[in-house]
Amino acid sequence: MDRAARLREVVRKAKAHPVYAEKLRGIDPEKLTLKDLPSLPLTTREEWVAFLRENPRPPEGASLMHLTPSPALGWMPEYLSQEDLRYQAEALAEHYKRLGVVGKKVLVAFSYHVYAGGWLFHQALWRAGNLVLPHGPGEATRIAEIGRTYGFDVLVTNPSFALKVGQAGGRFPLLLAGGEPFTSVPGFREKVEALLGGTALDAYGTSELGIVAGERIEKDGLWEIPEMAVLEVLDPETLSPVADGEKGELVVTALSRTLMPMLRFRTGDLAIAERREGLTVLPRGVFGRTDQMVKVKGVKLYPTELAPLLAGFGLDPKGFQVVVERKLEGTDKLVLRLKADKVPPGLFEAIQKATGLRVDEAELVEALEGDLVVDRRF
Repeated sequence: MDRAARLREVVRKAKAHPVYAEKLRGIDPEKLTLKDLPSLPLTTREEWVAFLRENPRPPEGASLMHLTPSPALGWMPEYLSQEDLRYQAEALAEHYKRLGVVGKKVLVAFSYHVYAGGWLFHQALWRAGNLVLPHGPGEATRIAEIGRTYGFDVLVTNPSFALKVGQAGGRFPLLLAGGEPFTSVPGFREKVEALLGGTALDAYGTSELGIVAGERIEKDGLWEIPEMAVLEVLDPETLSPVADGEKGELVVTALSRTLMPMLRFRTGDLAIAERREGLTVLPRGVFGRTDQMVKVKGVKLYPTELAPLLAGFGLDPKGFQVVVERKLEGTDKLVLRLKADKVPPGLFEAIQKATGLRVDEAELVEALEGDLVVDRRF
């Protein structure tokens, strides 16, 4: 496909949309190339929330509607046109064909009601030439039985539910997972694969964007799906591209959205970027949020990136606080406050490898109070 041509189409539609009309004034879509993308303005969820609060009704041309829980709106609607749906199905079908998911029997256990989950996978897998059962969520025992009775090859669901299916006796040669941290949690993939008896592959997407990155059979990171999106990873402070191997905020331009264009959309998700074969790859997937970033010992620490590490060591991923203090000599002291009975062996080493920071001290507590970050330096 011609990605530049598709980008120009998305920008043409964006220029006619109230969220972008003023921001894109003076931009000529016909002259744009992929190299010009970083010169275009960024878009935030707050901008879309403000627009949708005033304009909640479906726009002209809407053919499918999803809702996502939103603290600001209650529900945030997403609308797709017939053309968006066609493009998305064909684009994602190419991704699944590259994975070899063709001519298979696929059971989708994501929700089809209200949320976008099941739809995102179903139409593309069907378009790629597979038999698809739209089962929906829940009933792990029934899914395990259906898998055995009808010889299903592929399970599509979130990894936590896949564990339940495996525990119920379900066996699937391939799991296509998404919807929650997976490969960023140490040991999670191995546990799922052992129970299901097959290969488990991760994917990343949101209701607003569609599925924009996915693993290959080689399990070598989440690869930008070229037909679906252009991915960037930016420093959340400077908004400049980060170097390969550095952390930053994932920014996505969705090529599958024209009715609700998502142009350089700031996801707020934390990732590391690498460039391989002309595409952006997220070698550790998405492993936290850029919210509440704090500098410790001169290093940017994103506290939420600790959650999947803690989960991998059997701890509550929400049962921690980061406390930053001053030592007597004036240097920073990093304290990890844990709602736990003990510190698992190897945890501090894993944190240092992931963040570049050494934890100076652990504080074990029965309960946590206050914010995720407690900064006592000022």
